[in-house]
Amino acid sequence: MTFRLNDRVKGEKMEVLHSICPSCSLGCGINLITNENKVLGTYPYQRHPVNEGKTCYEGRQCYKLIDDEKRLKNPLINKNSKLIKSDWEEALDVVVSKMESYSSEEIGIIGSGKCANEEMDTLKELANTLNIENIGFFTGNMPKFEIKTASLEDVENSNFILIMGDVIKENPLLGRRVILASDKGAEIITIDTLNKTFTGINSDEYIKTESISKFLDTIDLELINKLNESSVIIFNKLDNQKDFETIHNIAENSKSKILPVMEDCNTWGIMKILPALDKRDIENLINNVKLLYVVGANPASFAEESLKHIDFLITQSSHINETVLLSDVVLPASCWAEKTGTFINTTGVPQKISKILSTPDDVLEDEIIIKKIAEKMGIEL
Repeated sequence: MTFRLNDRVKGEKMEVLHSICPSCSLGCGINLITNENKVLGTYPYQRHPVNEGKTCYEGRQCYKLIDDEKRLKNPLINKNSKLIKSDWEEALDVVVSKMESYSSEEIGIIGSGKCANEEMDTLKELANTLNIENIGFFTGNMPKFEIKTASLEDVENSNFILIMGDVIKENPLLGRRVILASDKGAEIITIDTLNKTFTGINSDEYIKTESISKFLDTIDLELINKLNESSVIIFNKLDNQKDFETIHNIAENSKSKILPVMEDCNTWGIMKILPALDKRDIENLINNVKLLYVVGANPASFAEESLKHIDFLITQSSHINETVLLSDVVLPASCWAEKTGTFINTTGVPQKISKILSTPDDVLEDEIIIKKIAEKMGIEL
């Protein structure tokens, strides 16, 4: 729900508090309307440089995830093949006892691009202290990279944009910049594997391909010749990490800019902290360990069969997901509106998030949970 500023609830004045939308990696500013530690809706953040007062559907609805029916509010322990409500003392005792019963080579850790940088820094510190090398997070098909990307202003002011994926549907406020560039005369060409997409409909040319890899392997010289220093290549869909290298090489040779659109809100931030893993890498990590500690991620969404062979699975999550349902211990964690830290958006800009809500009574912030595990193991982080 989008509110007017003069709306009231039960005669009480509502607060308008600023945060960053967690729905994608663009990093749009979002104002949350709160009353008595509840978020009631959103209000556009007019001066935010990313979305300039505009919000997409997912942005307007993001507050509903804070306290929906899948929200975890208590620690859970698997007893007789059922997840049973527990308390923190018992849950942490079980976690620490199990972690201490395996060697560092037998333990794996999977983090998440949905977490704040500070949380994953703490998780990495725990892993380093325990000499755990089997650690990483899922980045889709984006490899780790350290390059300067295009800005949103570069997109809006370009004369030619080559797009791979449906950014208007999946990243609407980036799509808005593409439309503004088109209105200024930029030529837009879109490549995708689907039937004509929202981005394709709004492009000068739409090219359907069997795969992004095949398109890149056989890219037309005439199309490459359109690219120059005033061009941007945008992609939110790749078949593999090699595709990124091919796009980067094309951009370097043509002096054009590139804008990789990440899968999660802080993928680029966590990429600077944890190893960047694709699906095969995640499966290999899982297959090489006996105990797995998952923080903020859902590897069961694509690696469920591998997880079934894990001896012991610990999942730290704000919401029920496929991985939670397979877990031996579940640790209920904070969501983005209940923590303070930083995200780095898809254009490489650090953005601060501030704690707006207190967590539910039996929920802890991610960083606190990690530190409590360390403390019970005699480790000071």
